[in-house]
Amino acid sequence: MSSAPVQSNQRIQYLDVLRGFAITGVLFAYVFWNLGTEPSNTFTTFDNILNQAGYFIIDSKCYTILASLFMVGFVMHMNRSKDQAGSLNIFRRRLIGLWVIGMLHALLLRNGDILAPYAILSFIAILFYKSSNRTIIFAIVIVFLLQAELPQLWRSLELPFHQRPVNHGGNYWVQNFDWLKHWYAIAIFFWETTLLLLLVGLLIGKAFIQNGKKLSYRQLIIIAISGFLAGGLSYLVETFYQSKIEALPDIGNTYILRAIVYYLVSFIHQIGMASAYASIFFLLARNFKLNLLANLGRMSLTNYILQALIVVPFCLVFNLFDHLTPTIALIMFAVIWTLQVLFSRWWLKHFEFGPLEWVLRRFTYGKTLVSKKEKIQTEFVPAAVIF
Repeated sequence: MSSAPVQSNQRIQYLDVLRGFAITGVLFAYVFWNLGTEPSNTFTTFDNILNQAGYFIIDSKCYTILASLFMVGFVMHMNRSKDQAGSLNIFRRRLIGLWVIGMLHALLLRNGDILAPYAILSFIAILFYKSSNRTIIFAIVIVFLLQAELPQLWRSLELPFHQRPVNHGGNYWVQNFDWLKHWYAIAIFFWETTLLLLLVGLLIGKAFIQNGKKLSYRQLIIIAISGFLAGGLSYLVETFYQSKIEALPDIGNTYILRAIVYYLVSFIHQIGMASAYASIFFLLARNFKLNLLANLGRMSLTNYILQALIVVPFCLVFNLFDHLTPTIALIMFAVIWTLQVLFSRWWLKHFEFGPLEWVLRRFTYGKTLVSKKEKIQTEFVPAAVIF
């Protein structure tokens, strides 16, 4: 076994399908909650239903799936080579390429880019590749506690929090850069979530890829049902019983224990729903090809960048930033998603990989993009790139 790129026909359809579903959710979240909306008191009943349904079904779940797939792919990448040192260096090179793409994306289009943080934090996560499962679980617990308690520690030390930028209109790219600086200034408070999910993905990859663990049909059904139950119940607690959490006893006047409870409820919701989705799509992929989602997944890096390439100019031309409603967002989502489905299908009829997937592979391996007609061996990075 070597660290050379493998042929595209060795892709795992299920992972492409799951990644395609996740990138669909990322688009939904982008147009619904990242572009600025009209005041919620102006929403119609339909708007409010859409918003709440989106929070329950989509928000944070697709992000969880993508981050976990990132490290599942890393384990796949390492598992297919005896040259562990060489494979690790290749993956690090890929992370550098991903970071460059992410920073360009953040500077020019979307300040809330997730590629650069994934790349940066993956340098930490891969340090645990040879660690035992117990060590990884311990690291997950530590990162979770940091996520919950670091803001409390910051406040107790009376350290200042970076203030959110104030939008005064004007040049979009100036405002975008101000927000980018803000997100990186407060990254210490929310990047723990990404690192935690990367470590969860590493744990999953080691269990199912490295150790060959398999789940039966019955086990998958149980995971799907229990995931939805856990995710649904925790969402109800998080949404309707937040005041009860606030009223829980704590250590003195601190928020230490309540923060742990709040983040634990949120984590159960994310992991529960994401696990249910993963199980359902695995069962579906056994009987159906689901090529529509699989094509999106095969080109998900390209599609992720393409989302902002379409949305940003459209919102600038029609002055939609900070003026969207859930109904308008739903229409935008449907149109853009349809365009991406058609584009992905057309492109993959002619080429083995998406355009940005090729750029990243070219940077990593030095290979060129070929058409399917040429039938030259091309490379496949099996979910090792986020997408």
